[in-house]
Amino acid sequence: MIVQNMLNMQGMMFFFVLVGFLVRRRGIVGMEGRKNMVDLCLYVLLPFNIFHAFLVQTKDNVWRLVLITILLSVLYNVISVGAAFLLYKKADETKRKPLRYGTIVSNGGFLGNPVIEGIYGTNGLLYASVFMLPVRIVMWSVGVSCFISGQKKNVVKKVVTHPCIVAIFLGLIAMLLPVQWPIFFTTAVGGLSSANTPMSMMLIGMMLAEMDPRGLIDQTMVFYTSVRLVILPMILFGVTALLPIPSILRGITVIMAGMPAPVTTALLSSKYGGNESYATGMIFLTTLGSLVTLPLWCLILSIG
Repeated sequence: MIVQNMLNMQGMMFFFVLVGFLVRRRGIVGMEGRKNMVDLCLYVLLPFNIFHAFLVQTKDNVWRLVLITILLSVLYNVISVGAAFLLYKKADETKRKPLRYGTIVSNGGFLGNPVIEGIYGTNGLLYASVFMLPVRIVMWSVGVSCFISGQKKNVVKKVVTHPCIVAIFLGLIAMLLPVQWPIFFTTAVGGLSSANTPMSMMLIGMMLAEMDPRGLIDQTMVFYTSVRLVILPMILFGVTALLPIPSILRGITVIMAGMPAPVTTALLSSKYGGNESYATGMIFLTTLGSLVTLPLWCLILSIG
């Protein structure tokens, strides 16, 4: 059942990509319209998606596990950031940007949460959301700096004022405040949040429709795919095996580490001068590969 649910989730993602591909190929959305949709996704839908993840109800008896989850997330971030800056030094700069970003950040943001919920239920979703807190901070600080590091004077300002970072701060405040939010507000936020996944994946389809696939997949991209889907989760699998932690937290850590490249790899490449076509290829290849590796990791973790 777990493997079937995961395959269904991946199939849904590819369906959205196909819709975007056809929309762009038939000229329903032009180049300028697609670029405007990138801005809509980065500056509106994604921040609401982030904020929505913080609207969770916590109980006193889970705070110990929440703390452990945060520490595991920090461990993952240290390993992924280290790998990102040690690898790909010989790659072309426009390719190095998405390669580093795609190593630091996984697709745990909107693919990881539903997968974890399907495996572990509501409790798993809570810990997965908590796991993503440090990841999101690193994603929109160290991750974004992979693209704008050449503008060092403006890096801090651009990172701190980025709508996704603002959404994190507002989300933390919302999570800590003892406030019962109005139903219309949570419903509206949830609606905008849910629009992020289909919009993002359709944008990937549009980018695929624009690119020339010849010569896209090279040795570096294949190496990156193995790092993203096999090596990073393998390291986390080995480290967590030595730690006295609940199996649910170990499973969440490994599965989140083994997610494919995030959609934002292509969105940020489009916005900040990375190789957009190469980034799109990274997403496509790792997402395709994850159809095999994610179910295998589930079996290895003995949760299938």
